[in-house]
Amino acid sequence: MPFAKAPDGTRIYYEEHGSGTPLVLAYGIGGNADMWDVNRDALAAHHRLVLWEPRGHARSDSPEDPARYSFQRWTLDLAAVLDRLKIRKAHVGGLSLGGGIATRFALRCPARVRSLVVTNSSSAAGLPLSVENLLMRARSIEITLTKGMDAMAEFAMAANPNVSERLALDPGAREEFYEEYRRLSPIGYANSLRALLAMDHITDELRRLRVPVLLIGGDRDPSLGPMQVMHRKVRGSRLVVLSPASHFGNRDQPEAWNRAVLEFLARCDRRTRS
Repeated sequence: MPFAKAPDGTRIYYEEHGSGTPLVLAYGIGGNADMWDVNRDALAAHHRLVLWEPRGHARSDSPEDPARYSFQRWTLDLAAVLDRLKIRKAHVGGLSLGGGIATRFALRCPARVRSLVVTNSSSAAGLPLSVENLLMRARSIEITLTKGMDAMAEFAMAANPNVSERLALDPGAREEFYEEYRRLSPIGYANSLRALLAMDHITDELRRLRVPVLLIGGDRDPSLGPMQVMHRKVRGSRLVVLSPASHFGNRDQPEAWNRAVLEFLARCDRRTRS
C-alpha cells in the first residue's frame, strides 16, 4: 500500500486514480477512502484523483499519544501526501473532517490550492460545537475505549444525527456503518475525536480565502447551518444543497454530487488556462 510520511514519522495512506488536474480528498471523521466509491470513477475520468486517510483513520497510522493529533497535524499530513506525489498545486477538499482539514490547508498554504471543495462540514466553518455535540463526542470516546467499535457503531446510529439521518434515508446503510467503525483502531478514533473537540475556531479567518470555493450541503444534515455561515463569510463561494441528503451527501446523492463538483472544477480549470 502507498504511504506518505508526515514530519513526525506517521505514515499516511493514500491512493491514486485517473489523470488530469489533481483533486485531493479526505473523508469525515471515522471514515476511509473507500467511502468515495460512488464518486471515484466519475472524478477519475477527469482528474488525477488522490484519496487519503488522515492519521487515526483506517490504513494510516494511529499514534497512541493524543498530543500527536490536531488540525495542524492533519494539515501537515495533507502536505506530506502532496509532497510525496510531487504535486505543487491541487484542488483540495473533503467531507466533514476532511473539509475542515482542507479549509485550514487553504488558509495556511494558499499557493498550493487551486480550489476548495467542502461537503457537509461544521469543522470547515470553524464554529464552536454545541453542548449536545460536545457531550455526544465525549461519550463516543468513552464507549470506543471501554466497549469497542461495534458498540461505538451502535451508539452512533442511535445518538449521532449525522448517522441517524443517513439511516432514515437508507436503512440498508447499517452494515456500512459497522464496517466503517470496524476499520478503525479504538485509540486512533478516540484521539481523533479529542482533536475535533479541541479544534481551532477559524470562522473569522474564512474571509481570507481567495481561491474558488464550492460548498455542498445536505438538506437533512445538521452541518447545513454552519455551511451557510461559511457561504456568507467566503466572498464568491457557491453553495449547493442536495435533497434529500444527510451528512453523507456524496453517498445519498452521488450523481448530483459528482455533477456539482465536476462542473465547478471544470470552470476553475478553464479560468486557470485562460
